[in-house]
Amino acid sequence: MKVTSLKSLCLTLMLTMLIVGVQAHALWIHTSSKSEIGQAHPYKVYYADYHENAIEPVAKWYSDVKEFELWLISPSGKKTKLQPTATAEYFEGSFTPGEEGEYRLQITHTADPGDSKTAYQFNAFAQVWVGKGKAPSLPESDLALVRNAKSSDLKVLYKGKALPEGDIAILGPDAEIQEFKTGKKGKANLDLTTKGTYFAEATHTEKLPENDPSGLKAIWRCATQAIQVD
Repeated sequence: MKVTSLKSLCLTLMLTMLIVGVQAHALWIHTSSKSEIGQAHPYKVYYADYHENAIEPVAKWYSDVKEFELWLISPSGKKTKLQPTATAEYFEGSFTPGEEGEYRLQITHTADPGDSKTAYQFNAFAQVWVGKGKAPSLPESDLALVRNAKSSDLKVLYKGKALPEGDIAILGPDAEIQEFKTGKKGKANLDLTTKGTYFAEATHTEKLPENDPSGLKAIWRCATQAIQVD
């Protein structure tokens, strides 16, 4: 693990954008990690670049990103499509847990690239624990970032398999960045000793074959989790 200053990371991000055209903004699901059966559990969805302290108004979201679909997966594996409501700066809504275990909120949205030769796929996750119980099966999205309930481990999955040497950047409450490379099993261990919100983001770029039928040269994917430590 390597810790760098926010200024250093921003410079790195700027260089990356110049080289591969990466979008700095991403979708983020904000919610508490704990809930109770029978109580409404609120959430919000932002399109933001927290490294630059920038939250994009909904009216200015990139391409068709505001048309994302938000799914709730229950501990028993039931999938429910949620219907959040748009405000000026975010979408908001709630769900009511009906069983013990881990609930997962999940977004996977590939934005319309328009004339760009790179497509941008936004994956956002939130994990909510209700008492004790099982977790749903692992996500089926192209890029996933999931947290271990019993530790501070994060795991990156690419097309259903652990992604070794994957890139994770975490902006902590102290405005410092933790940068990780995942191990052979796609895992990295976080330092969550400071109370507050940690913004964790994994990224992966897939280069497509020349003359791919899609007309694209690459697909840039990100997966995010906003982790609240009380």
